[in-house]
Amino acid sequence: MRFDTFNQVVAWYEQTKPILSKHHKAEDNIRPIGARNRKWERIKKVDAETYLLLDGCYGNTMSTTSSRNGYGDAQYEQDMAPIMWKREADGDYIYIRNGVVGSAHMSRYQFLHWYMPNNARFKYNQSGKHWVHAMTPTGHEEFPLPKTIYTWDYTLKKPSIEDDGKRLKFRANEDGTFARVGEAFKMEGTAIDKDLKRQWKPKIDAFYMQAAAFAPMLDTTWHGRNVYGNTIRDWCKEHKIAAAYYISVGSMPTELVRQIVEQEDHELRIPTMAFAIHQIGGKRTILTKEDLSHIKSAYNRLMNRALGLYTTKEV
Repeated sequence: MRFDTFNQVVAWYEQTKPILSKHHKAEDNIRPIGARNRKWERIKKVDAETYLLLDGCYGNTMSTTSSRNGYGDAQYEQDMAPIMWKREADGDYIYIRNGVVGSAHMSRYQFLHWYMPNNARFKYNQSGKHWVHAMTPTGHEEFPLPKTIYTWDYTLKKPSIEDDGKRLKFRANEDGTFARVGEAFKMEGTAIDKDLKRQWKPKIDAFYMQAAAFAPMLDTTWHGRNVYGNTIRDWCKEHKIAAAYYISVGSMPTELVRQIVEQEDHELRIPTMAFAIHQIGGKRTILTKEDLSHIKSAYNRLMNRALGLYTTKEV
């Protein structure tokens, strides 16, 4: 379903019956955009001039018994809506928002692919370029759509910083074209720092070979990872290093991962290997060369990010 105008969104909202179940009452007003078994993808009416198309990724105010990411904050949900339609004093506008920095939000990318207007499509490529390709009064144009650093603090139960405003705003014209409102964003993406990669490659390869040798003896089940995670958290606490509550190779401080990869006798080398093996699926059965290639590629991507080998550049 694609909505080209504010009135189409209103009409679809009005004709969609709210979901009624043991989890949702009529007053919850959960109105799916499409299939009713994908209720987190829904239309939400804020007021008569504001409608949100939600993908359930941020600030989901549905019941926590049925939502995927129930933060329960209506304002943050509105701020982070992938698509917002507003009727303002001088016309109708559509606001489009990407995910947060540091993650590949495939569900949001797909949502934008499905529910953007026909004359304004979301595009992205593997270099980290994200943009909206829109038909404007002067022809087809591309508008960068950067990710945001506006994130939710689970401890404080509020946004971690003020909204950075990283969203595109277009006026929806009567002829079906869209006019960008506001200054253009810079288009940025990530690339490997080749000098750093060359410096770290022998150590990355050595870490891989040792992890492969130890893999059969390491417990990568939930229980085993819990034990390894506690080991890492306790070590970090002892050395006054901040550690994430949910441990992964990517959540550990870059400098710490570098020390672990570089020092063969580091106390956290084995626990880190266990998490790396789990994250790349290193314990699955290898039947073909392609299976091994996929594991090595996953390991390479993991270490590139964990060791801070990416650099940001304009693309």
